[in-house]
Amino acid sequence: MPLETTTKNETAEMPDPYLEARQLAESGDYDQALVLLNSHLENKPDDAEAVNDIGAILFAQGQTEQAIEHFENANQLCVNRAEILWNLCEAYLSCGHGLKAAELFAQMEKIGILNPEVLNRTANVLLQNEQLCQAVDMLEWSLRIAPDQQEILEPILTIIQSKMTPEG
Repeated sequence: MPLETTTKNETAEMPDPYLEARQLAESGDYDQALVLLNSHLENKPDDAEAVNDIGAILFAQGQTEQAIEHFENANQLCVNRAEILWNLCEAYLSCGHGLKAAELFAQMEKIGILNPEVLNRTANVLLQNEQLCQAVDMLEWSLRIAPDQQEILEPILTIIQSKMTPEG
């Protein structure tokens, strides 16, 4: 029995598993999307976008620690990619890992996606973890980025600093 061959036209009509996975994820069929994305990664294990997409699906399903692993892997595969950095930052903050999120800020600033809002949310997480010095650092950074838009931060900084011990 001869092997069947696929013509160029037939290949063009075959669905792309990666695109199909994205469509499934967008329609809320996360489980099937994960199956297709994992299948896609068997052939293209260095596809940072697909790894990031798996992380996004896991995050949407509330599996944040697993999502973080995927976002970290995606960030290693493709350094300084805005979507990946942002997703990783959001996942860290949702788990209360303010210092881990802050480790991304130099990269985020370098590519122009760091903003006062994420710095302020990170400061809030750090305050909840009683990491006052680091929270102050985030708020001061936020003020440097947008000094005229955050008048409320000056009194907040004063209050936080008054609660700090000399050791920090």
